[in-house]
Amino acid sequence: MSRQDESRVSLRSKMRKEYRHELKKFISEGVGHYRCHFADIAYEMGDMYRKGEGGPKDIARAYAYYLQAEYALTLRLQVRRKNEDEAFLAKVRLVLTQLRQKLHYGSERLCCSVHPFVLFQALEEGHELMISFRRMKSGRIKVVGARIPKAGNSESQRSRMLITYDRFHYCELKDFVITYAQNVKDIWYIENPDCIRIDSITMVMGEHNINRTEFFYRGKMVAYITAEDYVVSSGRPRYMRFR
Repeated sequence: MSRQDESRVSLRSKMRKEYRHELKKFISEGVGHYRCHFADIAYEMGDMYRKGEGGPKDIARAYAYYLQAEYALTLRLQVRRKNEDEAFLAKVRLVLTQLRQKLHYGSERLCCSVHPFVLFQALEEGHELMISFRRMKSGRIKVVGARIPKAGNSESQRSRMLITYDRFHYCELKDFVITYAQNVKDIWYIENPDCIRIDSITMVMGEHNINRTEFFYRGKMVAYITAEDYVVSSGRPRYMRFR
């Protein structure tokens, strides 16, 4: 690896480290944490991927980071009103508008994917989830996931998540996520379907667009769903309950 390549890798590694540090502050309980610099570092992450600094360009990823910056700035302005932040928010929204046109994002309210991407998002940074399965009248399986607080982690006692749906222009701190498995062919779980602990997910791609999502805890499979795809809505559910 050349010295220039090493420098580019080092830049992204340093930025990601700063991003994770500020994110932990931002998701901590208490509105006072909204005054941290997460909005600033999220915007810088967006710039890095939009301009290709330290690696290849990725405007879809940049868009997600800009969404996080916009959301964080909105909350920061609720805690303290500053002209600089209001100007900063206008700048972020201008960039989002420009990228939305390039990405051809419309006003979708439903997003279909062959894998439950919101659960993968919730598992980031080594978190564990408690998930539940519930069969709906339509035949779909409702999958609800909530992070389990890490032992001794005073910064995330509620284990809130910053969930970002770029196609919905949606970013919000949440205590749980929901997705729906469609055209389900098979479902299995080792114990109670209302309370399943997981730490990883593996996708097994099958024939005829039917894939198996396998859920694991400490290396042991605890559940799986064989389905055609998963749907996420931009609607905001009010609560989560494990029965």
